[in-house]
Amino acid sequence: MKILYAAAEISPFARLTNTADLLRFLPASLQDKGFEIRILLPKYGSISDRRNRLHEVIRLSGIEVTMDDKVESMKIKVASIPNAKLQVYFLDNDTYFKRKALFNDPKTDKPYDDNAERLVFYNKGILETVKKLGWAPDIIHCHDWAAGLIPMLCKTVYKDEDNFRNTRIVYNLHNAANHGHFEDDIFRFLGTDDDFDKDSVKTDGMVDPIRAGLKFADFVVTGNDIRDEVNSNYPELNIQAEKIQGSPADISAKFAEYYKRITEA
Repeated sequence: MKILYAAAEISPFARLTNTADLLRFLPASLQDKGFEIRILLPKYGSISDRRNRLHEVIRLSGIEVTMDDKVESMKIKVASIPNAKLQVYFLDNDTYFKRKALFNDPKTDKPYDDNAERLVFYNKGILETVKKLGWAPDIIHCHDWAAGLIPMLCKTVYKDEDNFRNTRIVYNLHNAANHGHFEDDIFRFLGTDDDFDKDSVKTDGMVDPIRAGLKFADFVVTGNDIRDEVNSNYPELNIQAEKIQGSPADISAKFAEYYKRITEA
């Protein structure tokens, strides 16, 4: 079974929350069980090529991402998680990810002004990379707010792509905190059709990546007791989230069973 992990953090390369620690061991343990795993992460400026032994994947060079009226290209680099056989793919683009910080300016501790573009570039960049790989994942497992646009993109902009035709999309909300609400300008970069219902992904008049992820995913998972919080924040979505929780060994076995169950349904 082929599983694509989409998250903006993974230890030891980049860490925002405890999600980074989960992604340090879960994909690697599932690979040991025979799953075929791919992980894609922004290549932030804080990630040292030399220290982490990154090297460019030449066959994936020149991937292009359409961003409104311009096209941004990127390199793909790869490195192994320490003490594991699992590789992480890094989306390398100077325009959006050369800066040292992740999503907040360290000088002001406020979000960067271009975070909408950066988020769209990363989410679309993941899907473009998968296309370039010629790889058709059985499951795309999206984590937290930063990967919330992927379910929407798969069901709209990329709906006719063969790579994703039979893909199940899991949206995993570990933390209900949202680090980005955006103006309608974000739709220019997303590339949705004119008839797309923009209000369907808005909270208080602003585009909400978590709402987008919850609404468009095929399945929703939480890793802790935030199901009540999700239903309180998004009652009209009537989310039926499944809680998967436990020790590292337990959670690996639980996700292995979960993936098999949802692909066989």
